Amino acid sequence: MAKTNRYLPILIILLLGLGLRLININQSFWLDEASQANLSSLPLHQIWYGRGGDFHPPLFYFLVHTWLIFGRSEIWLRTLPLTFGIANIFIIYLLARDLFPQMESKIRYLSALLLAISPFHIYYSQELRMYSLLCLLGTMSMYFFFRRRYLLLSVFNTLLLYTHYSAIFLIATQLIYVVMYSRKELKSFTFSFLLSAFSYLPWLPQFYRQLNSGLNIDTYLPGWRQVLSISPLKAFPVIVFKLVAGRISFISRIVYGIYIVFVFTVTFLALVISPRPKRQLVIWVFFPVILLLLTSLALPQNQPFRVIYVLPGFILLFARACIRYPKLIVTLVCYIFIVGDIAYFTRPRLQRENWRDASAFLSRQQTAVVVKFSDRFAPLAWYAPDLPVVGPVSTFPAAYQPVFEKLGPALATSTRVYLLQYLTDLTDPHREVDRVIENLGFSQTKIHDFSGVGFIYEYSRQ
Repeated sequence: MAKTNRYLPILIILLLGLGLRLININQSFWLDEASQANLSSLPLHQIWYGRGGDFHPPLFYFLVHTWLIFGRSEIWLRTLPLTFGIANIFIIYLLARDLFPQMESKIRYLSALLLAISPFHIYYSQELRMYSLLCLLGTMSMYFFFRRRYLLLSVFNTLLLYTHYSAIFLIATQLIYVVMYSRKELKSFTFSFLLSAFSYLPWLPQFYRQLNSGLNIDTYLPGWRQVLSISPLKAFPVIVFKLVAGRISFISRIVYGIYIVFVFTVTFLALVISPRPKRQLVIWVFFPVILLLLTSLALPQNQPFRVIYVLPGFILLFARACIRYPKLIVTLVCYIFIVGDIAYFTRPRLQRENWRDASAFLSRQQTAVVVKFSDRFAPLAWYAPDLPVVGPVSTFPAAYQPVFEKLGPALATSTRVYLLQYLTDLTDPHREVDRVIENLGFSQTKIHDFSGVGFIYEYSRQ
C-alpha cells in the first residue's frame, strides 16, 4: 500500500499530461505533417535513399512507416509522438530524482508537473514530426550523461543523431561540459562518442546529399531561408520565449510586447534564484542554442523546435526555483504555462492548417485546382490524391510565360477553376499565376477561406 501511495502522484501527473495532449489531437495535418506521412509511406529503401529534397535522418520515418501499418487517421498517427511526450514526463521525473537527491522529493514531482503542462511540449507531443522523440531522446541522453553511464549514452546519442541533425549540438554541449568541469571523464566520453560516430557512418552519404541540398536552397527556392529561419538578431529571444511560453501570440502588438517582457522577467528571475549548483543545467539550456545560432548563419535552421531537447533543462531550473520560493515562482510559471495552453486549445489561428476541410471542399467541386508550386502540396496528396491539381510554377518566383505555357493547355476545357493562394508571397509575389488565369478568360467569383491554408479563389468563364 505504501509503495502504491508513493507512485500515486506521478501517475496522476502522467494522466494529466495525457489528458492535455488528447485535447484537439484530431486536428488536420498541416504541410509538414502531411509530408511526413507521405514520405513515411514509401518503401523502407526509399526512406533511406530517396529523400534527397528532405533534410532529416530516417529514424522517425521508419517508426511512422511501421505505425501506418495499423491505421492512417490523424488521431492514430499522432499517438506515436504523444507516447514519446508522456514517456518524457516520466524520464524528467527520474532525472530530477537522481540529479538532485539532496533536495526535497517535491522537485521530481514539480519537474514532471511542469513538463506535463508545458504548452510547447504539449504542442509537439501532438505533432506527427520527430520533435517529441527528439526531446525524449535528448532528456534520456542527458540522464545517462549525468549518471556517467557511457555505453547507454552512446546508444541514445546514436538514436538522437538518427532522429535530427540538431542532436550534434547537444552532444557537443556534453563534450564542452566534460572538458570544462569533468576532465577525468574525457576518455570515457570520447569512447562513447566514437561508438556513436561509428554507428552513424552508414548514413553519412545520405547526410552529405541532404546537406548539399540545404546549402543550395536559395538557388532553387529564393526566400525559403526566411521561412525556415529567424533573423539572427531576434533568434535567441524568440527561441527562449517560445520554449517557455509556447506558440502563443496576441493580435495586439502592445499586449504581446508586455507579455514577452513578463515571460522574460519570470525566466530571468527563475534562473537567478535557482539554488546552486546549477551550471550543468545552464550549460544544457544555453549552449545548444548558441551552437544552433552559429550554424544557422550557413544553414537556415534556427527555429525553437530544433532544440526542443533543452526544454527539460528549463523545466528543471524552474522546478529548483519553485523549491526555493514556492508560492511566487510556482504561481508565475504555472500562469505562463496555463495561458499558453488555453490560447492553443481555444484559438484556431494558433492551431494547425486546416487542409483536411480544404481538401474535402475541393474534392466536392470536381474541377481543376491550381497551386502556386511545381506540384500538389503534400496535404493535397495525402487527403485528396485523386484531385486534379496543376502546379505551373516550375521556377521561383513565378514567371508569366512558363506559367502561361503550362496553364493554357491544362485549363483548355475548364469553365471553373480554384486557385490556392498558399505560399503566394514566397513563390508568386507578383501574382503572375492570377494574371494568367484572368488572361485565359476567367473571372473571380468567390473567395473561400480555410484556417491556416488561407484564401482559395474561385474563377469561372463562359
